[in-house]
Amino acid sequence: HHRNKVFNPEAAQRERVRVYAKYGGKNFSQAFNSTAARPIEKRSEYHPAPFDIQGRATSGHDPLVDVFDTIDEYYYGPLSIGTPSQSTTVDFDTGSSDLWLPLSTCSGCPGPLFKTSSSSTYKISSTPFTIQYADGSSATGKVATDTVTVAGLSVTKQGFGAVTKETGNFLDSSSAGLMGLGFAANAESGATPVFINLVNQGSLASNVFSFYMSRGGSSGSELCFGCTNSAKYTGSIAYYSLDSSATDGTQYYWNIKSGGFSYNGGSSSGSFSAVIDSGTTLIYIPTATAKKFYASIPGAKDASSTVGDGFYTYPCSTDLGSIAISFGNTKYAINPADFNLGAVSEGSSSCVGGIVGDDVGGSLAIIGDEFLKHWYSVFNYSTKSVGFAKAI
Repeated sequence: HHRNKVFNPEAAQRERVRVYAKYGGKNFSQAFNSTAARPIEKRSEYHPAPFDIQGRATSGHDPLVDVFDTIDEYYYGPLSIGTPSQSTTVDFDTGSSDLWLPLSTCSGCPGPLFKTSSSSTYKISSTPFTIQYADGSSATGKVATDTVTVAGLSVTKQGFGAVTKETGNFLDSSSAGLMGLGFAANAESGATPVFINLVNQGSLASNVFSFYMSRGGSSGSELCFGCTNSAKYTGSIAYYSLDSSATDGTQYYWNIKSGGFSYNGGSSSGSFSAVIDSGTTLIYIPTATAKKFYASIPGAKDASSTVGDGFYTYPCSTDLGSIAISFGNTKYAINPADFNLGAVSEGSSSCVGGIVGDDVGGSLAIIGDEFLKHWYSVFNYSTKSVGFAKAI
């Protein structure tokens, strides 16, 4: 069934510039310098079980909409802002830390737009806010504050980027804005992220959020704030401690140590620190690691000159064996249908692989939705860990 898919190079390119903007600007001493375009600007001890919304309805869960574009590009859901509240939509992104939303004065920007003049609690500052991608796409405005509600949970005086101009791919988005679910150190706006504010004000039954991602535009994806939803996974959740050593001791991302990828139970392609990134579709690993991984897939070829930098192809006729990433002593498989990004072009016998070689994050790997669609993921702020269980 998945052999009829055709690779979408435009979607892949859009994603790549997002990844460069998120990970290309930092130089961690342990990371090797990336040649990528820069943007302008443990299995742990005991974990209390996070609050489960199947059992009792408190905390909140937001249904997510999957944007289906051959490559499943991202997941977005509802958010409201202002007094009285106005509804809009955001891409929920664990790989960045800012909330930004377009205002009604933002010409041609995807909505729903926020009409600040209708909100009695809106306050603008003079601090500029800019997100700039290597392809020239940008979103610019000022840092502002207002009351923000997500999944029925509110933060007053939440700092965010109030965007008044967008260019390039930002004008093309299915959601209006973006909510970063990463750590405060990584916030360009200097504002404490929404989720961390919810933690600090004691709004959550449990200081976690959890993702379930469905495939191919089907419904049922959800983000659970302060909860896990046992209807969306089987077995128990195994937790792995965050690894700030990869980022000079400061926690920017939800990254955990990994023994790397293996094919059909073979040897590891090499270890790295893995950022679990809901706002990225594919999987990006250091180039040397990618080369070693694809060397174990029969017929795989470097396709940098044809498909794009760091991409590999393999024969579509290959019945793919198991592709797995290790955390702790456990191997977590990726669904081959998610790994296969489709034929290079209509009728081609070569298919594009969903693991891309890129040193943009230095020694970091970026593990996106291609992995998360197979594994229910729990991000635990109290214990500074990420947990996985088999998604239904």
